[in-house]
Amino acid sequence: MKAQFDNQVMSSFMLWFDNRLLTKGEAFQNTTGQFYSVSDDYFGYNTYASSYSQIVSDASISGATVPTGLYVANTLVNVGEGGNTGLYAIDYGNGRSYWSGAQSSDVTGSFAIKDFNVYLTSRTEDEILFQTQYTNRNKISSVVPTGLEPDTKTYPVVYIKPDGSVNEPLAFGGQDNTTINVRAIVIADSQFDIDAIGSLFRDQRQINIALLEASEMPFDQFGYYRNGQYNYTGLVAGKDDSQQIFLEDVNISRFDRVIENEVRKFNPNVYSTLIDFELSKFRFPRQA
Repeated sequence: MKAQFDNQVMSSFMLWFDNRLLTKGEAFQNTTGQFYSVSDDYFGYNTYASSYSQIVSDASISGATVPTGLYVANTLVNVGEGGNTGLYAIDYGNGRSYWSGAQSSDVTGSFAIKDFNVYLTSRTEDEILFQTQYTNRNKISSVVPTGLEPDTKTYPVVYIKPDGSVNEPLAFGGQDNTTINVRAIVIADSQFDIDAIGSLFRDQRQINIALLEASEMPFDQFGYYRNGQYNYTGLVAGKDDSQQIFLEDVNISRFDRVIENEVRKFNPNVYSTLIDFELSKFRFPRQA
């Protein structure tokens, strides 16, 4: 099915959220690490995974190391190089790399990791908070140095999901005000980070967020760049009012003690909160 307005909003919102978290919150750390061979191949390519779920891919993030190549032994192999066993793609969103053949030496790299992984989801709050076992990212990277398998859920993490929408008549001629509610479910490893992320996004209310077309989405099926290196600031530059959506309001919600205790029975070391966003856009939804 062809993508609709809500699909455009959710994809654009996630890229904006991630960029704000990395720029305003400086929520990343530069590191070096190994990419380990893991059990699953992807479309026939050998998979080497880091110990981290998400690597910074946005070249507009000042100070962040964004890799476009990795090292085999001491030799830098950029994407598209390396011959028959070369590097096919770096999957920033899953902390992985795909190679045309097996590597005889260690695969390593320098890269920035996110303090919070950010995902779009359709799962319910109950599934996310009460039915999923999470592993702290730092414990994986320091205690068990290995690549993440696909089913491993790590935190800190933010899950972004649609939370309802409505069209309200605004003017003659078929103009409506479309309101879209978006919920961010935050799972962190400290109260400090919960307070910080809530404060950061509460203060973003009443700004415009750029809407990106499907052709402007930066990543391919492998999680690598589609049309050159991704730079959010450059991508959204020059968007006018017709290509933006207004962030009407932001609300932070804390769980009561009973629910918080239930969450910690399953994941004893997590802290969680909800951030609700109200987006609005004047549109003519019934025009062809």
